[in-house]
Amino acid sequence: MSDYQVTNSLEWLNSNMHRNYPIVDNAVPRDATEKYYLPSSFLVDMQLIVPYVAGLDASHFFISSITKTVDSYQITIGYLISDPTAAVRSGFDCAIVSAIPADLIFSGDSTDDAHTFRISAITTEATMMSPTYIYGIPTGYEALRGIRGSVYVGTCSDMNDIGALSFDFANTEIMSTCVYIEDPITELESIRFVDSTGTDATLTNDIELILSEGIIAEISEDNDRVTLKLDEDFITAKLNDILKDKVGNAILSINGALPDDDGNFYILGQDCTSITTQGSGISISNPCSKPCCDSNGADSADILKALTDLTAAKDVLNNYYTQLATNVNALQARLSSLIASRK
Repeated sequence: MSDYQVTNSLEWLNSNMHRNYPIVDNAVPRDATEKYYLPSSFLVDMQLIVPYVAGLDASHFFISSITKTVDSYQITIGYLISDPTAAVRSGFDCAIVSAIPADLIFSGDSTDDAHTFRISAITTEATMMSPTYIYGIPTGYEALRGIRGSVYVGTCSDMNDIGALSFDFANTEIMSTCVYIEDPITELESIRFVDSTGTDATLTNDIELILSEGIIAEISEDNDRVTLKLDEDFITAKLNDILKDKVGNAILSINGALPDDDGNFYILGQDCTSITTQGSGISISNPCSKPCCDSNGADSADILKALTDLTAAKDVLNNYYTQLATNVNALQARLSSLIASRK
């Protein structure tokens, strides 16, 4: 289903600047503070295209808030889940309008393009803002992330003194004739792409997929499914080229050993070898070679002096035993001579 475009004449839009349209005529577009009213000259037309959700009611959409930045306005569209007559109403915000320049004015030579602003779904995670109201599309309404459309803004000149407006459903209900709910479908009719900046495009009819480098498309046997995946060989080659430019050729093997699936090598310490990480590298040490003395004991100089003194003492002791042996030998000779003279 192609998007509806605002094609009304400037004369028709100008005449509707003095009505509530696209808000229902019997509503009083007063904000929650009851201090400000939404000027009829600001929002003058809307086309809201809504994907099918069982039980969805076209008359339950409304303008939930309008916020102002330094140089632009942003409109938020909400959906009422509960019955409009309920004492406590519950609902959620489902769409936003692209930034509207605060200096936008309506003049005779104004073009439709200058006054037409795109409606996009709120695709961020739904977050609770109050016990009854949610900013974002909740569970069960995921299809509404395909909401799209456009609004036509007449002039912002009557909004200059207004900062931020918050509305209740009863005050800003959108006319159901401005809301188109798509029929439930069982076949794919369009593809919607949203990039990282929030820009989206809806494609219909024949679509051509042009694959960039490193992307592989696999088509199922029944031709009913296309799977896009990364080409691992291409990505690996690209990474190797980047690494080569930075640090040279990558390590492919160590002594014939290949890396694991993640490209890692593991160096394990065994038999008195310790391996530890250190900054951007590793440290290999032999814990068995450490001295037996810790930092609180004697240092190597004291040990060397003690060994030197021990050697000197050993030399003195050897000289003593040598002299003692000489004396013993002399005594033994004299004793033998004395015994021989008595015979």
